[in-house]
Amino acid sequence: AYMLLDKWHYLLLSLLAGALLLNAYSFFCIEPTYESTSKLYVVSVSNDAVVNLSDLNLGTSLTKDYEQLMLSYPVLNRVIDKLSLDTTSDELAEEYSLTNPGDTRILEITATSTDPQMAVQLADTMAEVAVDYLPETMSTMAPNIAQHAKLAEHKANPSYSKYTLMGAVIGFIFC
Repeated sequence: AYMLLDKWHYLLLSLLAGALLLNAYSFFCIEPTYESTSKLYVVSVSNDAVVNLSDLNLGTSLTKDYEQLMLSYPVLNRVIDKLSLDTTSDELAEEYSLTNPGDTRILEITATSTDPQMAVQLADTMAEVAVDYLPETMSTMAPNIAQHAKLAEHKANPSYSKYTLMGAVIGFIFC
């Protein structure tokens, strides 16, 4: 420890150099990405107009089924055709994440893109295609679009502070 304290200026220099290098890398070499989220509300109503417990349970089960089907190639190909994208369904699937918060009947469709407007279009188009495709495939009621995506005001990645801190730690360890 005394030997390290005697060389504190080398430690500080390495820490600053690592922080600066990794921050510059994240700023100049990593393209920022943006996220937009659409939400679907999945409900299944039986023949009578009143929603009962079995309808709620079925809605929760359908949400899990919808998560699997929405990233299938028929749905992704419809999104590609609708937006006239030059990509494959596998590449497009990597731009989506689907979540079901707290086992609700709400399905969040989050699209990630380097262009904030494209992220909005991807999320909304996936929701619209799902509303059309899933009921005809599963013979169920159509989910409702609970929320359209909005334009991201801030980038989702990279986190410059995270890269700076990682660079500082790497520089310190390297020294």
